[in-house]
Amino acid sequence: WWRIKEARQCRGAARAIAQELGAWREARAQQTDVPLRFVLPDLAVAGIAQAGPATMAQLNAVRGLSGRGLRGDVAAEVLEAVKRGKALAPELLRLPITDDLEREQRPAAALAAAWVAQLAKYERIDATMLATRADLTSFLAGSTDARLRHGWRAELVGKPLAKLVAGEAALVFDGNGGLLLEERSGVPLEGRL
Repeated sequence: WWRIKEARQCRGAARAIAQELGAWREARAQQTDVPLRFVLPDLAVAGIAQAGPATMAQLNAVRGLSGRGLRGDVAAEVLEAVKRGKALAPELLRLPITDDLEREQRPAAALAAAWVAQLAKYERIDATMLATRADLTSFLAGSTDARLRHGWRAELVGKPLAKLVAGEAALVFDGNGGLLLEERSGVPLEGRL
């Protein structure tokens, strides 16, 4: 549900309603083999979540339904999803993954992302195959189950990044517009920190 831009602003019970409504919409789209937005537009999902309608009249008054109104089984299913959302236990609410990096680690994340992009270019592979932003965040936050700590990603990306973060490696320009990760000399440039 948090992929719906308009629903990200939801708070309290509206979040739970958005979650249940999003799950219903996904299932309905699969059943009917139509795009999500044809089942219920994003704006309507957010509007219904905010309003929390309990009746058909309240549902049809929601912003985002653009006069098309919901009828029959669809309306009943939407109202049932709203009801489930209102009753949802707080611990069952799935919240979006946030960027939990400490302020001091954010520069490391930027460097890591730049190096991964360069490595992907060199390996001729999409950068997200090597490491997503979530992978980098998880790795830098020290998670033991981070994808960059296991398998081929650990060898190709994780171990070199660990050296960068530990100060044992440095990211430098290669003179041709690219980046290199190399052993750190530890010798600062004259007059610089």
